[in-house]
Amino acid sequence: MIAEMTRYLKKMGMLVLLYPLRIFPIKSNRLLFDDNLSHKFCDNIKPIINCLLENYEDDFEIYLSISDMSDCEALNGKKIIPVQYHSIKYFFIAMTSKFFISNSGGYSFLPLRKTQYVINTWHGGGAYKRFGVDAYNVSKFYRYDIMLSAKKTSYFLSTCKRTTDIFSKALLIPRDRFWEIGMPRNDILFHADNEFGVRIKRKLGLDGKKFVLYAPTYRRVSDDTFGESVSVDYGIDTKKVCEALNNRFGGEWIFAVRLHPAIKKRANNFGEDVLNLSEYDDMQELILASDAMINDFSSSMWDYMLTGKPGFMFATDIEHYVSTTALYTPIDKWPFKACNTNDELIETIKNFDYEDYRRKCREHYQYMGGCESGEASRKVCELIYGKSKV
Repeated sequence: MIAEMTRYLKKMGMLVLLYPLRIFPIKSNRLLFDDNLSHKFCDNIKPIINCLLENYEDDFEIYLSISDMSDCEALNGKKIIPVQYHSIKYFFIAMTSKFFISNSGGYSFLPLRKTQYVINTWHGGGAYKRFGVDAYNVSKFYRYDIMLSAKKTSYFLSTCKRTTDIFSKALLIPRDRFWEIGMPRNDILFHADNEFGVRIKRKLGLDGKKFVLYAPTYRRVSDDTFGESVSVDYGIDTKKVCEALNNRFGGEWIFAVRLHPAIKKRANNFGEDVLNLSEYDDMQELILASDAMINDFSSSMWDYMLTGKPGFMFATDIEHYVSTTALYTPIDKWPFKACNTNDELIETIKNFDYEDYRRKCREHYQYMGGCESGEASRKVCELIYGKSKV
């Protein structure tokens, strides 16, 4: 209650403090992109910007929120202007941009005007873990906080009809603001050629090898609303997993891990033989390059399911996680078989059946009312271009 009230009051203070910036005119061709989880050039932000540069390069001023201004290598040669996250310039650009594009939030405390458009691409497919007003015994201040963003959201991208139905209630956003076109970051999963993954493997130094991508979601220090995200001992036997994958699928397997970008305290709980890709910004490139995935409660299984490649679910704390986080979609409806011990995971890999797995993926996609278009980036860019002329 106290934490939620404090958070809400801080945002109200920012709304008052930033209000004078409304004196500056809005530029119809100015856009501010903000990956609100890592503040880098990645996730859904990246393909939208690339599409804009490819089709409308001379039409827009494109700003990108960056947390570390010394780490702008990915922007080299691109007409993208980096701006330090939460600097004075950042707030000025936010208040004078006609479009604010985020993959999570970060705009609730901005006193935006009605002529500005906020596009929330979100950062996960499907509808699995409960969140928003559904996740906790929330106070009125938490609801007020959620409403600050809801009122400003012009478009919210949706990957499936279940996302639309559930998120509209959890985030208090009117249902008619949801746009069922899928996530821009997933466009590449529909269009990349077979050599794309080979090139990424070469880049990772894994040419000629196979690797399994382990992508666990975050855990909190405690089960409260605003606890800090941490990495933990996930309990997976990396050597046995690679042996099982080798026996079932053949080839030389490498175990790679990519931790959730929201994790602030990262413990090194993996051995030296594990390839840590947590700082690799583009998850979709890893999805295309990998030969199998293991996750836990991460919505990355939605993305991976689209590839048809083997996917597995492993978590030693399934019972606790379900009881404290709660789920929208029962685990038995998920496309990956849930395993809570290493022995069960090894056995599942050993008995993996492609036909049965792909049938489950199709059934899950239909159950969720999937609406990935493979053209989300193009559709968002066309919307932006059209609105910029009004």
